[in-house]
Formats: sequence, C-alpha cells, structure tokens
Amino acid sequence: MTNVNIQTEHIIAYLEGKLSKEDSLAFEKQMLDSPELRKEVDDLRFICDTSQMLYLQEKIDVDNHWKNVSRTMQKNRFRQKIGRYFRYTAAILLIPALISSIYFYQRIYRLENQPIEQVELSSAYGLVSKITLPDGSEVWLNSGSKLHYPKQFVGNHRKVYLSGEAYFKVSSDKKHRFDVALSNGITVSAYGTEFNINAYEDDDEIQATLANGSIEIRNEKKPIPQVLNPGEQAVYNKITDNTKVSDINLYMVTSWKEGKMVFRRTEMAEIAQRLSRHFNVNIILQSKKIFNYKYSATFTTETFEEILQLLEKTAPIKCTMIEPKQASDYSYTRRTVIIEAR
Repeated sequence: MTNVNIQTEHIIAYLEGKLSKEDSLAFEKQMLDSPELRKEVDDLRFICDTSQMLYLQEKIDVDNHWKNVSRTMQKNRFRQKIGRYFRYTAAILLIPALISSIYFYQRIYRLENQPIEQVELSSAYGLVSKITLPDGSEVWLNSGSKLHYPKQFVGNHRKVYLSGEAYFKVSSDKKHRFDVALSNGITVSAYGTEFNINAYEDDDEIQATLANGSIEIRNEKKPIPQVLNPGEQAVYNKITDNTKVSDINLYMVTSWKEGKMVFRRTEMAEIAQRLSRHFNVNIILQSKKIFNYKYSATFTTETFEEILQLLEKTAPIKCTMIEPKQASDYSYTRRTVIIEAR
C-alpha cells in the first residue's frame, strides 16, 4: 500500500472518529503545522459530506435523468461505419458516468444553494444570554452583543458571526469546522472546544482566550494561522495588524458569563468601558490621571448606582449622574456619568 493511501485512510479514520484520543490530538497538531494536510482533510471532508447528502436523497432514476440530459444535447448519429462498434461501446460506458456526474452536480448545487433562514440574536444590556446552536453548541452572549447564525448548518463549516463578547462551548465534530467570523478579516476556528472572544466593533483590539482544546486564529491577510494552547490569550490589534499571545487568568476573562464583573488591579479606563457596555451608559473621565487608577473588586448583583458609590468610597473620585434627556424626535439620550478627581 502506498504512503498516499495510508495517509488517506488515516484522514478518513480521523474524520469518522476512529482514532484514539492521543492519535487524534497528534493528528490535529500535524494539521496545524501543515497547510497542505489541512487542505487534503477539507477536501476529503467535502467528499464525505456530499456523499452523505446524496445518500439521504431519493435514488437516481437513470431513464428520467437521461431524458433530461438528452434534451440539452445535440442528437448526432454515427454515420461512419468504420469504428462504429468501438464508439458505441465507449458511449455505453460513458453514458452512466455522464448521467451520474450531471445529476451529482445538479443535486449538490441545489442543496448548497437553497436559502437558509438566518437568525440574529442580541443580548440586552445588563443581561447575559445563553443560546444553543443547531449543532448543539452552547454560546453565552454578553451584554450588548450580537450573534448571527443560520437556522441549520450546511456544507463543510459551521459558521457564525459575532459582534461583542461571547463564550463558546463547541460540540465536537471533526468533519465540520466551527468558525466564528469577526471584523477585520479575523476568524477563530475550532472543531470542539471552549473559548472566549471579545470583539466589540468600537474596540481597537480583538481578544481570543482558550479554556480547553485548541483553536486557530486566522487572518485573511496572513497565510499562517495563530494556534493557542489552553490558558493563552491572543490579542489582535486592528491598527497595527499584529497579534500577541500571552498567558491569562481564565477566571478574570470568563467570569462574566456567571453574572460577575471581576477586577484585579484593573485601570479605571477599562472599568469605565466595561460598566458602560454592561449598563448602557456614557462614562466620561474628566482627568487623565483617573485613567491610571487601579481597582480590585468583584461585582455580582450590585446596581450601577451602588457600584459608583463603592468606587467613590475606595478612591479619590467624584461621580456625577446626568439623567437622560428627550430629543426632538422623542427618543432619549443615554444616561451619562462624569467621573472627576477629588
């Protein structure tokens, strides 16, 4: 048996989940290091998927499909007697293949181009929403975030679109990669793992943090994806187009999905940003030195007003609340808080 056949059988065993856990992890690492191997796996995955779709459809009616094909073909008769037998034999052999190929193309084209209903969910300010996707994957959507996904996953990939912050617990499926599309051509990919993504549109950075398993961070401008290990966080800078990876405290990053806001020597600028998103308020820091004030606290059920009072008690700051005002179109502005040094 050739090496090519051995590798193909190994890929099929991986896609069918027949490899041991150790062999599967080793193969996934091998894929991360080899773009050619990843492409071969994707190609075989497509063949498996399309074959399965055809299997689920009705059986091919050769006579009817041949009638459909023959309508679009010119009906030329063989007029030369020389070689007529061989041409006739070749035609008999090629007709089933032609019918099957045309049927296969038409069937797959129709399946892949059927309109799929799209779902867009938003998490209200001050709340964390939990969503179950069509494949059984679970998503925690943070305050003020949006998730866009199809009502049914089709094709090679399970693809969703995120604006904001979400924690993903992806159902394991080695045949169908799970992609989270973000702004700036960034995509986070996995096959079955848990990770957190912070990707608000108005931020200069996109953060991806891995809880367990493995993920790839793909940048359409760069050929080689960034691979993370558990406990690592990748920070992509939209301005410089660079990505940095570092170890991170998972509890600090993911505690929000349990309704907590955890700060450990966190600068006031970041605290103001998170409070602003969570409670849908404008927060204005009047003095530059306030930006560097650092706080350590854990908030769970406190209201916005209670949090401001606690901040005032632990730091030399003063918070002034400006209530919403009605505009000419009868809409209301957001509440505004001005924080200044005392």
